[in-house]
Amino acid sequence: MNDLNTNSIAPENAQSPEAIVKNLLGGGDASSESLSTTLAGLWQTVKENRWGIILLMILGCLGGIFKAVSETPVYQARLTMAVEPSSSRMGSQNVFDPYAYRFYETQYELLKSRSVAERVVDRLKLVERDSVQTLLVPPSALRSLAAEFTRITGFEVFEEVDLPTQRVALTSEEADRKKSWLTGIIQSGVSVSGGEKTNLVQVTFNSINPEFAAEIANALVSAYIELGLDSQLNRSQQTTQWLAQRIDDLKSTLDTAQTDLQAFLVQENLLDTSRSDQITTTELQALNAEYISARANLDELAKRYGARHPKISEARADVAAAKRRLDSKSLAISSSREKQFELARLERDVQVNQELYEAFLSKFKEADLSSSGSQVASARIVDKALPPGGPIYPQKRRIIMMWTFGGLMLGVLLAFLRVQLDTTFKSGRSVEDKLGLPLLGVVQAMGDDTSGVERLYLENTRSVFSESINHIRTGIMYSNVDNPPKVIVISSSVQSEGKTTLASNLALSYAQLGQTLLIDADLRRPRIKHIIETDTNVGLVDYVAGVVPLEDCVRRDKEEKNLFILNSGTTPPNPLELLASDRFKQIIEDLRTRYAYIVIDTAPVLPASDAVVLGQLCDALLMAIQSDRTTHHMARDAIKRLNASKVAVEGLILTQANIKKGNPYQYGGYYGYGAYAYVEDKDKV
Repeated sequence: MNDLNTNSIAPENAQSPEAIVKNLLGGGDASSESLSTTLAGLWQTVKENRWGIILLMILGCLGGIFKAVSETPVYQARLTMAVEPSSSRMGSQNVFDPYAYRFYETQYELLKSRSVAERVVDRLKLVERDSVQTLLVPPSALRSLAAEFTRITGFEVFEEVDLPTQRVALTSEEADRKKSWLTGIIQSGVSVSGGEKTNLVQVTFNSINPEFAAEIANALVSAYIELGLDSQLNRSQQTTQWLAQRIDDLKSTLDTAQTDLQAFLVQENLLDTSRSDQITTTELQALNAEYISARANLDELAKRYGARHPKISEARADVAAAKRRLDSKSLAISSSREKQFELARLERDVQVNQELYEAFLSKFKEADLSSSGSQVASARIVDKALPPGGPIYPQKRRIIMMWTFGGLMLGVLLAFLRVQLDTTFKSGRSVEDKLGLPLLGVVQAMGDDTSGVERLYLENTRSVFSESINHIRTGIMYSNVDNPPKVIVISSSVQSEGKTTLASNLALSYAQLGQTLLIDADLRRPRIKHIIETDTNVGLVDYVAGVVPLEDCVRRDKEEKNLFILNSGTTPPNPLELLASDRFKQIIEDLRTRYAYIVIDTAPVLPASDAVVLGQLCDALLMAIQSDRTTHHMARDAIKRLNASKVAVEGLILTQANIKKGNPYQYGGYYGYGAYAYVEDKDKV
């Protein structure tokens, strides 16, 4: 037997998302072959689960139809209006305003404001309408389906009920609640948008009733225009009131200033201030000249007479008298100047108050809608809203397509999820990738009728099945060209994986090359004795125990002369001890000399240890792995158990593979020749 391959089990090298993307795009080190293989695998997954995907796609389509039909239609009424900012007369019409967009955004918010919505409710008297609630509350899904059925077939399921239009009396609390509810409905249904290069504004309102939608849209814009006019009027009234109050205050202040000026003039006797100033100036000049003349006379007399002369004394007395008169007059003039300063102040107060009073009086007379000096909206309706001809929602075709596509995507997603969660082997490529051992061949599924499958090789030696068995035989022989295996053990991970079928047909294939012995070493659940008729009940157990000779246990096959069968014989109480005995080892060595090839069918690896013992005596141990049944963990655990006992697995065989379901190239690629040979034989018949 070959030496143990310590790397016989390959780890699960799951590809990262980046590697998968690179493989799909053909980037990195991935070859075109790996890309085609990946795409083929994706297509194969879709193909294998096509009926489930189609079913989910149909369910998605039906769900989309139900969604589209049961949804309540929504109608949209559209109104076009022009909104322009109008500046006051004090403003400049040609000045560029970089913040003009704020004005339009403000108008959009005003159109959607609660105050405008409340005006609409009051304007249309919606609170008093009993039918308005029916117009705003969508019908049930059943009634929507019935309406669609009536539209398509013309058969009326539900009778139309005339909506009452009379006004009903509500309490103040009920009216407030209803008004609040209607206001919220109107606010939620309004949308406003404006053009980037024009002053046109689009106002839309959505409702389940087309006439009601148009009515609300028109009333909404009218309420907005009224709100703007009322706002301007209120602003003008407030300005007028403020100006009137300021004028009254300024008039009172002016009267007070004039009264103070008049009282000061009377008190200080300054009624003719200009004449008084002229007299005062003349007197001051005369006194000053008199003083100068007295001084000059004194100086002249002092030069002519002595200091004690009587004329000098008289002249000095005249100078002193002139000095007193000049000083007295100067003091009087100084006091008069202070009064003039106070008079000037009072006159200025009167003048300032007079100017303010006249300015505010002029503003008051010119007050109008633009007196506040701020921008206001100038809005007008360009196109009134008309009842829409059709709903904007639901878009039935789009909903059905989206739901159908969603069902398709869900089906594909579930298919890939199923593949990811399914840990069984689907193809020969997955066997090699997951276990890291060579795949010697693939045996196709035989269908529901399994009678005679253990000897199917003899029915047509050139059939697809027979060619697959020959392919496995060739792989075993070329696994060691210098010393081809003679003793071959067939096992599996668990029961019912097709190992007995494989062993029986493989023995028939080897019989084409020489004398072959088929041994049923599955001493716990033997099957070969049930599928091949023999005229004896003794077998391997009896021969190993020494009860009967070999000639009494071995029987030639009735159809294939080079095939000899050694059944299990009597069921032993201790199969493992019998197979591990030296006697059994000697028997195997003796049988090597008698037959060209020996094929041994033994118990599965995981439930029993028989395959471990036989693996020490054989030249090659093969493991059968059933497609869509054997899991990765089962096969991996079986191989680990054999490797732990220094037993190497020579190769793997995938059994019960559904060739029609999958890609035949994933299962070994050898079926083309078999199918061609089968057709060729059929044509010759």
